[in-house]
Formats: sequence, C-alpha cells, structure tokens
Amino acid sequence: MDIVEKLRNVNLRPTKQRILLANQILDGTNKHFTAETIQKEVLSKGQSISLATIYNCLNKFVSVGLLKQIDQQGEVTIFDTNVSCHHHFLNQETGELIDIEPDEIGFSKLPKIPNGFENDGIEVLIKLESKNLV
Repeated sequence: MDIVEKLRNVNLRPTKQRILLANQILDGTNKHFTAETIQKEVLSKGQSISLATIYNCLNKFVSVGLLKQIDQQGEVTIFDTNVSCHHHFLNQETGELIDIEPDEIGFSKLPKIPNGFENDGIEVLIKLESKNLV
C-alpha cells in the first residue's frame, strides 16, 4: 500500500507535509525518533519543513494509530513506528530506545485500579546507564 492510501485509510487528508513525513518514517521498519531528528533528515535531503508542522503531523499520526508516543516525564518526546504493545530499554547516555517484547516482562501483581478507571495498557521503560559510570 502506498503512503497516500495509508493516510486515507485512517481518514487523514494526504497533504504535502504529511506525505513527506510519512515517506520518511512509515517505511515498514521499526524505528524511534524525535521531531528534531526527522527535521534534520528532511533538511539534509534539501527539503524544508518547520518543527511546528512536524510536531502537528506526528501528533496527528499518533492520534490515528500510525505512531506511538513514548512519554518520558518531561524529557524529549520520542515517537515509535511500532504501535504494538511492547516495552523499552532507554540508554540514558545516548537517548536510544531498544524494544523489549511484551512476553519478556511478566507481572505477578498489579495495583488495584481506582474507581472510574480501566487499564488502557502497560508500558515499561527501563533506564540504563553504563556500568563504568557507576
């Protein structure tokens, strides 16, 4: 399926900017990236797009399920093309995320969910630092 069709399948109008970004990131490979790294890649190819437009497009891709947003409690926002349920290692020195398959982590007990809420998923982020820094 081509990019225009992929965008239309999730009811997104295939604008020039969305097509540009979708071609850059939705190539079928799993990758993690920031809006800033995508902007650098686009600029290195001689094309121009503002950071605000990139964030708008990426957030729209998240809202329709084409991307996941990895929340790092106020740190830089990382986007993930793997939208399936999975977990991550975070290399705190480089910012690199490494996927962890869901069956590699188990839970024997979860806290009681507060009244009026339901579990919408569990994502674990394991922060790593080099042994030689400790």
